Amino acid sequence: MVDVILADASLKPCASVSDVTLDWASGADENDFELTIAGHAPTPACGWWWWIDGTEIGGRIDDVRTTVTSGASETTWLGRTWTGLLASKIIRPDSGKDYFTVSGRLPDVVKTIVRRIGLDSVFAVKSDDQSTVTDFVFKDPRYVDAYTGLRNLLSSCGRRLDINVADDRILLGITPVESLENTVDSDVVDFKAETKHRTVNHIIGLGEQDLKNRYVSEWYADRRGNVTRKQTLTGADEICEIYDYSAAEQKTLDDNTQKRLQELQTGGAVDVTLSESIGERLRVDDIVTASDHNTGLSVTAKVTKRIIKISDGIMTTSCEVGQSVVKETISGR
Repeated sequence: MVDVILADASLKPCASVSDVTLDWASGADENDFELTIAGHAPTPACGWWWWIDGTEIGGRIDDVRTTVTSGASETTWLGRTWTGLLASKIIRPDSGKDYFTVSGRLPDVVKTIVRRIGLDSVFAVKSDDQSTVTDFVFKDPRYVDAYTGLRNLLSSCGRRLDINVADDRILLGITPVESLENTVDSDVVDFKAETKHRTVNHIIGLGEQDLKNRYVSEWYADRRGNVTRKQTLTGADEICEIYDYSAAEQKTLDDNTQKRLQELQTGGAVDVTLSESIGERLRVDDIVTASDHNTGLSVTAKVTKRIIKISDGIMTTSCEVGQSVVKETISGR
């Protein structure tokens, strides 16, 4: 059985319950939960908290749903996970500034951001990571939810968030991204991969103004997906697309057109299913590489979501991965 700690609005533990049903998700989307508590236990209220000690699993109760069937009532508590709390806050530039820029040791920077968004009474930053960042700029977008912003910041240093609850404190840690390479193959990972050579490799961005005065920005990708101003693929190999950004001045148009073409250079599509043994090991933003020995095709996927479910006292873990680059090493080509 799994023990769930219930805490009041001040984060003070009130009870430990084990007869629960849970559907909890954290990552690129959702970041919420549904919790049903059976048996004799204190009745939570909106604004209460809960967690499972020694894990990242927990959150804040925001709402309640009651279902009555044949006279029997069931109450489900709904709310945000820890990452959901971060996602509900916005990192924004200071008044009169174009961008919000940070520098320093990553733990100090994360602590500053947590305080800036008003969640320092909930989260404590605990990390001995010595990585530093210099003039990291929150841009594209300038206003970004704190969870996405922190993920982007840490990713720039090869790091990810590591959330854990210990001693009744919600701790934000920082840890290197784990990359499972050369240890995972098609015997333990199911995946479907498809190469994509017919992706856009020439993009024309159109910005402000009209007719001959309209701002234009052109970018090209080579066979490896590198984006520059130089065209290397022509004739039948050229695949062109218009990027319409009619409100953009030249600098903004250049930046966003380049970014758009880079986003299109995926190399292919992949659908990866991780076994539970691997899913328990990985966290959001970790990376897994799997290979098919028959074709030589390998795929690299980033974990975008973790899903935890508890039913009948049994906890199961699964992960979802996002769009990934297909590494084509098929023999005979």
